[in-house]
Amino acid sequence: FFFSSRRRHTRYIGDWSSDVCSSDLDLDETLWHGAPDPTHTTAHITLRPHLRDFLHDTLAAYDHAIWTAASPDWMHAGLQLIHTQTGLDLTHTAAFLWHRDRCSWHRDEHGDLHPRKPARKLRATWIRSRYPRERILAIDDRPKNWASGYGHLVRVTPWTGDPTDDELPRLARYLLSIADTPDLRRIEKRGWQIGRAHV
Repeated sequence: FFFSSRRRHTRYIGDWSSDVCSSDLDLDETLWHGAPDPTHTTAHITLRPHLRDFLHDTLAAYDHAIWTAASPDWMHAGLQLIHTQTGLDLTHTAAFLWHRDRCSWHRDEHGDLHPRKPARKLRATWIRSRYPRERILAIDDRPKNWASGYGHLVRVTPWTGDPTDDELPRLARYLLSIADTPDLRRIEKRGWQIGRAHV
């Protein structure tokens, strides 16, 4: 669920500095839409329009990683489809693959449990050594997932199957335009779709 921006020159293993940035990629209603088959043997998943170009274009400035509230099986089913249709094997190239077991769960006023993605989990030593906190973004359609780390969030419109959707090309252009900002958390990212976001 996240990308991290790369240097414009060759970077070697262990060669990291404060110009590296990262951002989280959600899956359901962000990169794809789908539902389990009633038989539970297959998954009906449709990729969001322009996903291939989005992933390839953002690789110029970002590393990819995944954080979803979905189950491991659902996550891997979708990632396999992405590999088949885009040629990008996120299972092997993403900085990490996190599913619902990495989420925390909060009970609402009706007693129902809902997932959250606590930003404190991005403070793990191995993550901080590669991606400073001020260089981390989260791409998600549910702001409540990032209630404890709203400065990281770039909210996207939930996608439920519209074949004319063009949000990903616009999102790619936006992410590339801010990749060199020293502290991505300080950018006002609300309204990015209509050009109202600013530092």
